[in-house]
Amino acid sequence: MIRASAVLIFVLAVPLCAVAQDPPNRDYQPPFKGEAVFDPRPEKRAAAAAEAERKAAEEAAAIEAATVKTEPAPATSPQEPVASPAPEAAPMPVAEGYVPPSPEALAAAEAALRKPPRTPVENPRAYGYLVGDLLVQKVQLIVDGKPVELAELPGRDRYGVWIARRATTVERHADGTHWLVMEYQIVNASKDVDVIALPKLKLRTTTPDLFIDVPDWPISVGAITAVQISNKGALRALQPDRPAPVIDTEAIRHPLKLTLAALAAVLLAWLAWWRWREWQASERLPFARARRELRHLSPDSEADSDAAWRCLHQAFDATAGRVVQPATLALLFRAAPHLEAARDVIERFYAESAARFFGGRDHTSLSPNALCAQLRALEKQHEA
Repeated sequence: MIRASAVLIFVLAVPLCAVAQDPPNRDYQPPFKGEAVFDPRPEKRAAAAAEAERKAAEEAAAIEAATVKTEPAPATSPQEPVASPAPEAAPMPVAEGYVPPSPEALAAAEAALRKPPRTPVENPRAYGYLVGDLLVQKVQLIVDGKPVELAELPGRDRYGVWIARRATTVERHADGTHWLVMEYQIVNASKDVDVIALPKLKLRTTTPDLFIDVPDWPISVGAITAVQISNKGALRALQPDRPAPVIDTEAIRHPLKLTLAALAAVLLAWLAWWRWREWQASERLPFARARRELRHLSPDSEADSDAAWRCLHQAFDATAGRVVQPATLALLFRAAPHLEAARDVIERFYAESAARFFGGRDHTSLSPNALCAQLRALEKQHEA
């Protein structure tokens, strides 16, 4: 009896222990028709999750195989794992009606980017300028390969406190091109290194609505000296003038001496020739000889000296080649035409000579020495 009671108690206790280990879900609701049934037991839930994960992996592999084009993998060693090919980037969306540019258009665009500027400009260096320095900017008068002419040249002008344009000219090079040459000057001093710029210009040409654009050109301007001077040693605010460099004249002294000696020799030779020529003329020409003889007479008694008058008469006779009298003066001028310039004074000489020697007049107003000098000058011109 006791054994039967123990068996009955064991049979009834086993179901109660199972219910105590897995209590029922009081929130459980029966599923709708066609809906997956949720199993509250842990082992069932884990199996369902593994099955869903497997199906998702299979679907992803199928989609990747259908949309991505794979390439054959290179042969690898058994030790190295084979890497899966990377998927290609998705193409960019294209607007409806878009037409891609042709290769010719792309080449033309690239050539336009590499094309030189419309107007070549030669700028000065961009650094190292001080107050007073000159800068030259050259602009070729050409636009897109075609020569042009300016309607007017830029005049003198000042740009701010730094730069002034001094002169503007047009030069023609050997290759036939024309260049506008503009000269600028730095007109202000800087306390430190400053960056300024040559002005930007828009030059009007003779072609309507066509201009030459000259871009600005930055340059640096520095100070002549530091603002703070230490006044120590040779660093003074005012520096003395540098002495002028001494030129070595040793190399030119000897040639200079030879040149001076040659010059002196030439001058002496010319002076000797001139003296010899005068001596020859005094021996050969009538009025030159008379001039020499009159110098030996006393100047105080010259006008009243009969010797002076006779000396001039001998010179006239030697010039004409015969004795000359007032009635035969025409023969004198025929033999010596260069004396025609003094005809009046010669006729007066012969008139006063006749009055002196044959009329008894001692004093005359005519000076034989002055007349001889005048006639000697005419004789010398004729001799030359």
